Amino acid sequence: MSDTQNVENDLIIHRADLNIDQATAEERQEREIIYCEEGDDDNERIVPDSRVDAEVVIIKGPYSSCARCVFDYKHVVLIGGGIGITPYASILQSLMAQFRASHIKIVFMKKVDFIWVNRDHKNFEWFLNILHEFEREQETYLSLNVDERRFLDIHLHFTGVKYNENSGDSPSDLITKFWSQITGHDVFTALKSKTHIGQPNWNELFQSFKSGENASMANDVGVFFCGPPSMEIDIRKYCMNYQFRYFEEKF
Repeated sequence: MSDTQNVENDLIIHRADLNIDQATAEERQEREIIYCEEGDDDNERIVPDSRVDAEVVIIKGPYSSCARCVFDYKHVVLIGGGIGITPYASILQSLMAQFRASHIKIVFMKKVDFIWVNRDHKNFEWFLNILHEFEREQETYLSLNVDERRFLDIHLHFTGVKYNENSGDSPSDLITKFWSQITGHDVFTALKSKTHIGQPNWNELFQSFKSGENASMANDVGVFFCGPPSMEIDIRKYCMNYQFRYFEEKF
């Protein structure tokens, strides 16, 4: 129901989780007054100086997930901090189905960036089966269809190692680069996608979404985040800077 419809029906609807300090109907009803005016044009109601007490509806969930909007964007960015990646397990399975479908028909979604930030590299293990399967399918498909673009890019960040970013690569980062060059896969995950040491450079990462071979228009990009508040502040800021649509999942 839109805000206009709420007013026309003398209803004010609130989500309790977004109105924590006003989460009861009694409190809201004391404060909410709708001012209505009545006139002759198009059967509009106009009653000067009259007041109508509003019926207040407080919805205390469950609320629909922002995941319902994932397939509305051509370029989807999934960002998880620690266990905040959990809601995206089923989404990634659905994205695999989208990728398979794209082989035989044109689908709306064209690009997915999967970003997972973890303090402990061992936390990556429980999610690796899905990532390995997706990566293998994509590499096989691209080897047979050289003109096609990548559908999924995986960005894993291990923040358990502290180092001075201004001094260049950390020893751990140098080791992972050397290992991947020799073996062809990542030392932590055995994926072909490299695990990065340290926090993501959000400005650089978001800039890459709008430039390069797979560049996207700002209104084609939907960023979906689930994780700690400290990450949320930065990600929301850069979404505003780059005019990407931002969605936050609570877990």
